[in-house]
Amino acid sequence: MARVLLCRLEDVPENGNRAFTVDDKAVLVCRSSSGVFALENMCSHATSSLEGGKMKGPFLFCPLHGMRIDMRSGCPSGQLTKKPVKVYEATVEDGQVFAEL
Repeated sequence: MARVLLCRLEDVPENGNRAFTVDDKAVLVCRSSSGVFALENMCSHATSSLEGGKMKGPFLFCPLHGMRIDMRSGCPSGQLTKKPVKVYEATVEDGQVFAEL
């Protein structure tokens, strides 16, 4: 794993998310009341983008079918799938978001 710069914090709206491609990896940066998270930008159930999904606290809801994903662990809730979404360790330093990819 390598520490990489994903974006500036201001590039992601408060209580929102935005997708970035880094080293051929699709990464979703989420900025919620619970912190800043970096996830693989792919629903583990429908393999669709998670960008634009609503968030509440540490949870992201898939914009396609509403599956709830815990952004801390990647674990989904419900019956659609038990396969977690990949989570990357994210840090914010000097207004920039980094992750271990």
